[in-house]
Amino acid sequence: MTATRPKPLTDTELSGATGGAFQQTGAGNDYVTGTGSADVLFSGMGHDTVASGAGNDQVFGEGGSDVLQLGAGNDIGYGGDGNDTINGGAGQDQLQGGAGHDSLDGGAGDGAADLAFGGEGNDSFIWAPGDGSDQFQGGPGNDTLQLDNVTLSQLQSALTLEGNTNLQMQVASTPQGPVITFTDAAGNPATFQGTITIGGETLRFSEIERIQLV
Repeated sequence: MTATRPKPLTDTELSGATGGAFQQTGAGNDYVTGTGSADVLFSGMGHDTVASGAGNDQVFGEGGSDVLQLGAGNDIGYGGDGNDTINGGAGQDQLQGGAGHDSLDGGAGDGAADLAFGGEGNDSFIWAPGDGSDQFQGGPGNDTLQLDNVTLSQLQSALTLEGNTNLQMQVASTPQGPVITFTDAAGNPATFQGTITIGGETLRFSEIERIQLV
């Protein structure tokens, strides 16, 4: 799967942004909120929390382990450095974790088609039926696709592998639920990609090392 990565606004575009807020914080653990319009928010250094609100927003976590909560609208969220949590809202959102062990959720039950890129680190992507036909790309690291409210039998019926389809499924039990990995012909752990189709929605994913059912 190849998806187009979102691009941030240039300095010229930022200086001409109208109709919303432009906020940039410095060091410290900050709480930043947006408006009901198209905002551009930089949280700066520190472990920050950003709630963008309605509008088509761009939110940049920068340094620190940040929480980015995107509201209604077609938003772009960048985690930057640190172990970030990025949650999309209603709308077609684009999430990019950056460096660190990030958690990316396109939006619970919003039904919109979101894009998420993990970047470097051991990242987690969260999806459940009703979230929409999202696309997730893991990147470098050991990345996990977390499926909420999906049973093992559902997954086995809904999963289609792409690329190297000569892989052997391995299932392990954990307190959180079954964990699914794949091995190649030599028995080595394999990175895999494919689709999961449930209820008329198709999740596309690539560069994933494990699936966690919750």
